[in-house]
Amino acid sequence: MNAPLHAIWRLSPSPVLTELFARNGLRVQILDCEHGAYDYATLLPDLIACERHGGIPLVRISGRDRVEAQRCLDLGAQGLVIPQLETVDDFTRVAGWLDHAPAGTRGYNPFVRAYGFSAEAVSPQVRRPWYVPIVETLSAVEAIETIAAIDRIDAIYVGVYDLSTQLDCPGQMQHPRLLAVIDRIMAVCARVGRATGLMALDPASAQGLASRGVQLLVHGVDTQRIHQALAAAQPALDALVLPAGTPPLRLPHE
Repeated sequence: MNAPLHAIWRLSPSPVLTELFARNGLRVQILDCEHGAYDYATLLPDLIACERHGGIPLVRISGRDRVEAQRCLDLGAQGLVIPQLETVDDFTRVAGWLDHAPAGTRGYNPFVRAYGFSAEAVSPQVRRPWYVPIVETLSAVEAIETIAAIDRIDAIYVGVYDLSTQLDCPGQMQHPRLLAVIDRIMAVCARVGRATGLMALDPASAQGLASRGVQLLVHGVDTQRIHQALAAAQPALDALVLPAGTPPLRLPHE
């Protein structure tokens, strides 16, 4: 059966959470260095945990930084999610960061984790990390026909929240202006056979996007999903009372 890949944005470094998500069907995990708490030290344990459970760890780098991109790939990221791109030249130039010469501009060091720490390990030509640029600016939307045709792109992620702010409907995911932009991006990608990724915050949204051919469904953010679960439990917790006469539990330092 041809099924979408299920993913989650990760803001909170934790190999335990990584394993938990991987064990529950979220095969792709996007470790976020732009808005999240990840750095080079905290990326590595989560990359290892995700791989150990058959997952696909991607890293969203913090910006348009070729050295940061190279370091994340050398650590073992199986692909990069790239923010803050605006022009066709941005999308084309960044594509080169994913590959070694002659195809790209990524430096090659066989002694890093990505290549097994050994010059006798995997050939650099064997590994082809995903290139997942984010279309999150109106200038990129205007050039979407040319951008979507870039061969090196594996999937285009639609940055709906940044687009909503630029369209003056911040956070309004059902606003007609935002929906029109999403429809345009999806139509162009479908026409050229380019995979797309979008956020799906509930089962109905996920089903709707899957029915439209979205191959990468991102089911929210780790912090949001944890908050959501705790908020759902809070009313029942608040309703609990102890029998009359139960002595209070002394708090620390009282």
